[in-house]
Amino acid sequence: MKHTIYFMITFCFLIGCKETFKKNLPPIKNVTNVYFEDSITDPYRYMENLTDTIFLDWLKLQEKTSKEVLKTIPNRASFLENLNEEGTEESFSVSSIKITENDYYYYLKKNASEDRAQLYIRKGIKGKEKLLFNPQTLKLDNETHVINYIEPSWDDSKIAIGLTKKDEEFSKIIIIDIKTEELIGDIVDHIWPNALGGIEWLPDNSGFIYTHIPDIDNNSKEYLLNCKAVLYKIEESSLKEVFSKENNVGIPFNEEDFPLVYITNSYNKYILGAIAGVARYRDTYFASVDDLDKNKINWILLFGKEEKIDQFFVDGSDLYYKTAKKATNFKICKTSLENPNFNNPEILVEEDENSSVVITDFTLVKNGVYYVKTKNGVEASLYHLDKGVEKKVQIPKLSGYINITSKNSKSNDLWMVSEGWISKKERYRFDFESSKFVNENLSPVHQYKELEDVIIEEIEVVSHDGEKVPLSIIYKKGLKKDGNNRVLLNGYGAYKWSNSPYLYPYLLHWVKGGGIYVAAHVRGGGEKGESWHKGGYKTTKPNTWKDFISCAEYLVTEKYTTSKKMAIWGASAGGINIGRAVTERPDLFAAAVIRVGILNPLRIEVAPNGKNNAKEFGTVTDNIEFKALLEMDAYHHVKEGIEYPAIYLTAGINDARVPAWQPAKFAARMQHATISDKPVLLSVDFEGGHGFDALVNKKNEELTDIMSFLLWQTGHPDYQVN
Repeated sequence: MKHTIYFMITFCFLIGCKETFKKNLPPIKNVTNVYFEDSITDPYRYMENLTDTIFLDWLKLQEKTSKEVLKTIPNRASFLENLNEEGTEESFSVSSIKITENDYYYYLKKNASEDRAQLYIRKGIKGKEKLLFNPQTLKLDNETHVINYIEPSWDDSKIAIGLTKKDEEFSKIIIIDIKTEELIGDIVDHIWPNALGGIEWLPDNSGFIYTHIPDIDNNSKEYLLNCKAVLYKIEESSLKEVFSKENNVGIPFNEEDFPLVYITNSYNKYILGAIAGVARYRDTYFASVDDLDKNKINWILLFGKEEKIDQFFVDGSDLYYKTAKKATNFKICKTSLENPNFNNPEILVEEDENSSVVITDFTLVKNGVYYVKTKNGVEASLYHLDKGVEKKVQIPKLSGYINITSKNSKSNDLWMVSEGWISKKERYRFDFESSKFVNENLSPVHQYKELEDVIIEEIEVVSHDGEKVPLSIIYKKGLKKDGNNRVLLNGYGAYKWSNSPYLYPYLLHWVKGGGIYVAAHVRGGGEKGESWHKGGYKTTKPNTWKDFISCAEYLVTEKYTTSKKMAIWGASAGGINIGRAVTERPDLFAAAVIRVGILNPLRIEVAPNGKNNAKEFGTVTDNIEFKALLEMDAYHHVKEGIEYPAIYLTAGINDARVPAWQPAKFAARMQHATISDKPVLLSVDFEGGHGFDALVNKKNEELTDIMSFLLWQTGHPDYQVN
């Protein structure tokens, strides 16, 4: 009898879902703007005010409704319980490894029973581990913080530690004397270390340079504007501007720019200053290290954005750099800082002849240059430039992604991090005597038995205009291509970011549950170099979601799945791709998940860091770019009376990258417009941000909600509400 009553309550609740959404719709307050010849009406413009009480009350109702709906999904609680238990299978995990010139290892370590990591140190890989700092022993603002950044000084006498709360990303930097383990100096705040490069220690270790953000209130008009690079001296407790709009009148700073200063090692004679933003290429200046002691630094332009340099190292008086200038898939060059020549530099490594192969990383060691080439963003290989000859380096196993690091050009210490779709990060150190990599993981690498019998297909799909789009398809052996499989398709396509092989939690649990996980390497990313990025950029942005739709259609045509069993997901700027795929082809998908996504890019310029993002997507002050922004705007492409798929959106009130009103406006309009009986849910984290620094339990809750929702909507028998 109890089961019958529960069934009736659940059945009635879900039958009333659509009616509940319609009753809970926020008020429409149309605002019309004229852009050139076009009049655009925005029904939910008022939501852009995060202090509006009507909007906030509606957000709270959305969060409550979402939780109520999700709790009715069978086995959701079991999924969360299993997820938490899996976290205890790995006794501990290690991240944020920093190795100094003196061979000290600093890293964050989190034991299975802990919800946040602590800072440890050891001398050499075989040295005895020592706890250096536990964030729970220090409360700032009456809050317990999470470590989100570490940077030791060159001489290992001090370490700067970034502490953040509630997933805000903005940090307070504390300094610890490593010998005494006591706090020294002031607490430095208004710093965004993971976005703006953190700190740069001075060669004499007396202080550091960092980018100071005057205003970090996301309700302020001055939010993230007029930043400045400042020098902090520990003993003097003083700040000095070294690279900023106010202090360097002759340098063309815009109010949205982020001034960054680089000190690449302890012995270089030069420092570099870059005018940064979301664009990869930057106007970059240089000065003498000795100028830091003067009242004014003599910054000299080294190279401009037109040189298309996105990675560099200073070695004495030489600059080694990776550039896309006259090489869409990059080449590695060298020039003198004292007499730079970017028109005719020394070319160390030419662009690869294969148009699908991109130079993705490089570093310097004593015996030369090591670099990574990646095909289609998913097949990585390592090379060594030996006396002008390219030699392929044997790596322990096939890898989809490789990152290499070294101490400096005076040492032969070289490390490689390797990763794949079904394998977590593995760390190796190169033994130059044997010319082989040896394992140097600081924590156990968990092997998932469920992924031992997995097939990975790396193919290319022809898009709407004939362009070939790389597609990664992952599934268990024995799967039949009969159209009855559940598919989870992911895509991003922005900022030249490559969707490289990585064991996403979504991938792991989707494939474990018998589904097919797919990554579409759409234009706008960097999988095929500079031209691939520009193929999904501003006016060419429609290629991003058209590539994505072509990939989805291929999966249906080849009978991997059907539209009733296909789910899609994306995050952040990937919201443009997923949002427009849904509004363009609502018939093609059963469900969509968009985490903290950009869905109203027409208003991106009024959002936090908006003027910076305009450099990637466009500005409404330009007629052509305005039309491009309107075309990529999912919010303004929602149509009344359409049967849209089930949609799950997330937002974080403290998000410094994508404001909560971006997904909220889209959710409101979609709930109003759809005539399907599928839910449109908006989950709002009133204490969280973009998700980078969230606690483990919060990440597990979100993963459970998303996976349960997708499994429900794509027909997994164990997650059907009825």
